[in-house]
Amino acid sequence: MTPRLLALTVAVIVVWIPGRAFAQAANPPAQKAGIVLQGPAPSGQGPMAEADQLFASGKLPEAAARYQTILKADPSSIAAQVGLIRSYMMMQKLDEAQAAADVALKLQPNSWILQLTSGDLDYAEGRIPEAERAYLKAKDLAPNEAAAYLGLARVYRVYSLNRRAYDNLKRAHEIAPNELAVQLVWFNSLPHQIRIPALESYLAGSNVNPQVAAKLQQYLAFLKKNADAPVHACKLVSNVKETNTKLNPIARSGTALGASGMAVKINNQELHLALDTGSSGILLGRAAAEQLGLQRLAYQPILGVGDTGQQGGYTAVVDRIRIGDLEFQDCVIRVTEAATPVIGQDGLIGSDVFAAYLIDIDIPGARLRLSPLPKRPDEAVTPTALKTVAQDSQELELDEETPSGTTVATEIHLPKDAYVAPEMADWSKAYRFRNLLLTPTKVDGTGPLLFLIDTGSFSNVLSTRTAQEITQVRSDPNLSIKGMSGTVAKVFRADKATLEFGRYEQENQDVVTFDLSSVCKQTGTNVGGILGFNMLRILQTKIDYRDGLVDFVFDPKHLPKQVKLNK
Repeated sequence: MTPRLLALTVAVIVVWIPGRAFAQAANPPAQKAGIVLQGPAPSGQGPMAEADQLFASGKLPEAAARYQTILKADPSSIAAQVGLIRSYMMMQKLDEAQAAADVALKLQPNSWILQLTSGDLDYAEGRIPEAERAYLKAKDLAPNEAAAYLGLARVYRVYSLNRRAYDNLKRAHEIAPNELAVQLVWFNSLPHQIRIPALESYLAGSNVNPQVAAKLQQYLAFLKKNADAPVHACKLVSNVKETNTKLNPIARSGTALGASGMAVKINNQELHLALDTGSSGILLGRAAAEQLGLQRLAYQPILGVGDTGQQGGYTAVVDRIRIGDLEFQDCVIRVTEAATPVIGQDGLIGSDVFAAYLIDIDIPGARLRLSPLPKRPDEAVTPTALKTVAQDSQELELDEETPSGTTVATEIHLPKDAYVAPEMADWSKAYRFRNLLLTPTKVDGTGPLLFLIDTGSFSNVLSTRTAQEITQVRSDPNLSIKGMSGTVAKVFRADKATLEFGRYEQENQDVVTFDLSSVCKQTGTNVGGILGFNMLRILQTKIDYRDGLVDFVFDPKHLPKQVKLNK
């Protein structure tokens, strides 16, 4: 039987969601929506070409209407079926997309491109295992089409099966060396040190598509322009491999424990940073950066929860960062133009900063413990570093000391699949989307849905879509939610909902509800809700980013002194 968490006594009307800070990516709409780049393209003449042209120009409602007209005349038109499904997906009308996909697959279950499109839809809906099955079927039906391998690479990244992801990406690259989407993903996976020679070697070939070559030449020019930028590795310089440091309570309106923070020394000056599992890297406010005398390295906009949009920000280099007994040197951090991203704190620190360690966030015991990750049977202990800025977990690595005369292939460290140590066999699997960890969660028995583990959100949250499908929703004009991008305009409350995750379930009264589309766009998948601090503060949360594992430990005898529980 699933253990039940005791209900919390809460009297708070302000939900605190700082952070959710991430650099805005310059991706085309299809990539932002998490769609594998395989869809309708303008071709030929007639109704289909007109519909495809409308799709390509972003006139999605009109394109959907044209595809529907074509399907009325010819229900078996695979091109029109794919176009209609993708039009709905781009408009975020996922229910309509699913209905169209169900009809299409019933008619033609052995169409590889319909299976591929179904996989993209499953991924967008947060049904990752179903997406994997659809991509595998598409690959079996058309083994020489690159798109299914790209889809599988994306799924396996989320699973932390990084070697499988690499193998599928490599296969896509072998199949379609002249497809721009494949090439960009492939070159972005290479270490920065060899991207330029790899691109130059590819472009020197005789069979490169001219349109692909033109785009890649632009990318090459960008890489060369930034080639001399120094690499700031943020390497461990202290002799210790683990630490146990204090977590400090951060008060919020109506409660003495609304968040947890920690003291961090940056350039020998002590700062107080909120610990946020939903954010990435170290983000300082303008006031703290000015106090440290930091110099701007590069402009980087900051985007988070709220309806204001992106905020100004930049990156900066710091000489030293000390966290507990661990000290690191030469690190890049981010700075927001706002005075501070967190009221009463100098900034925030995302838990992904410690991704090279086994992380134990013991809020009841007010401690953060960092220790070495379980050693794989076939590897030695590797040097650790802080991840102070967002990084692509799929970028390959080079040996620190490369013997002269070796080839690129022997220099590269191939990624490894997740490893589950025997002592972690009962931990829960988490899907990793760069810095964000989503855990399968049932809501009133429905699901599993994907919920974000987020100490930066004060309370548990249901997305508006999830709440409307499962329970009753009502507006609450007295509830205010503020994030890095301002205030959320439309906030609601949902009636009672029971959340089941890991080994636990918890009953929630008057659950906060608002639109999570910004998080959905960041991950490319449907995020059904958030497991927030008001619940996580009574749990010991353990995280293994490398292997995509989390563990929640609840002990009613081991609780923060500020927390009262209903009996």
